[in-house]
Amino acid sequence: MTTKKITLIYPFSYGYIDFVVKELKSYPEVIVTDIKTDLIKYSYPNLPVKIWNGITKLFGKNIKKEHFSNQILNKISEKQDIIFVIRPDLLELSLLKKLKENTKSFIAYYYDSCKKYPKQIEISSFFNEIYSYEKEDIEKYNFIETSNFIYNEVIENEEIIYDIFNISSYDTRIDEIEKLSNRLTDAGIKIYFVLFYFEKLVYKNLHSVTKYLSLQETKKLISQSKAMIDIQRKDQKGLSFRTFESLGYRKKLITTNEQVKNFDFYNPNNILIINSENINIEKIKKFLDVPYIEISKDILAQYSLENFTKKIFKL
Repeated sequence: MTTKKITLIYPFSYGYIDFVVKELKSYPEVIVTDIKTDLIKYSYPNLPVKIWNGITKLFGKNIKKEHFSNQILNKISEKQDIIFVIRPDLLELSLLKKLKENTKSFIAYYYDSCKKYPKQIEISSFFNEIYSYEKEDIEKYNFIETSNFIYNEVIENEEIIYDIFNISSYDTRIDEIEKLSNRLTDAGIKIYFVLFYFEKLVYKNLHSVTKYLSLQETKKLISQSKAMIDIQRKDQKGLSFRTFESLGYRKKLITTNEQVKNFDFYNPNNILIINSENINIEKIKKFLDVPYIEISKDILAQYSLENFTKKIFKL
């Protein structure tokens, strides 16, 4: 049996890519190297080294960045068949060059739009393939179209406590999310909106947390809710993982992303597109009451973890 050596390099991704790693490891012919960049830390051994690094940074040398790059390269002991990188714009150009030399196929997955991270355009020449779910970038830069995936379809039947669940990070959407949470609550709709930030925040109808909820904790809240709501970032048109969680767990989805209506799994019984600045409460209440329509297994299979993994890694 011919073995295939695959390395994945990626920042914190809420555990979604752990499912890809697990799927790859299920193939006996695949040897997986899993590198989570957020776990690579550097501590100055003493104050003089810290001061020296501050000086050398003025001349383009950075001890912390060199340590980061070396830690990644040290984990790749031999030439790989595929090196797959998420958010490669976070890596030094010198590291990208060495990684490209260490693999037969260098693949990037752009999680965010090039408008948000313009450096993605600058480094695109390093890669043999670039995958994206942003239609505009796909058409403009000839990236390969893909989507996020259904990573799990098993959910416990919990007592329904909430009408709508949401989990978001504190960012430019905060005013939109706060207004929406107040409007829904005032209308008597039971919501559970989680807001993540590194410091405790105070909002009337938002539950502030300073640590990321695990996928298991998130899953339980989804199971206790009739529907999920996804407030899309203005610079993102592709479908977030919330969409695919709703598909996998057979939960209703309320979203501000109009692009969802262009997908074959769209059904108005299951997915409601809203304008958060001008929401129709009666329409939301009616949507929550209509029955969920099962999507065909053939359609769901297109967005499965297995299909995503086979496509990207040529299995």
